[in-house]
Amino acid sequence: MAKVKIEKFIDGKHETSFSVPAFVLGIARTLLPESALSSLANSGINVREILEARDKGVAYATSVDVCEHGINKKVVVSLA
Repeated sequence: MAKVKIEKFIDGKHETSFSVPAFVLGIARTLLPESALSSLANSGINVREILEARDKGVAYATSVDVCEHGINKKVVVSLA
């Protein structure tokens, strides 16, 4: 079963990570409004592309850099 792994790095150091079954992302795609999916895609997390990669059995990874309250963070989303 494919899983989506989400990792968070703060100032380049691994802070936390967790995985969810990829089918959960499929459910989220159905439940989330188009505006939320578009916003995620514009931020670098394209739910449709992740699910297409899962269906094709190919690797997928993306990352998003964020600065919150002056702290640099990176979120990495990958298909495992």
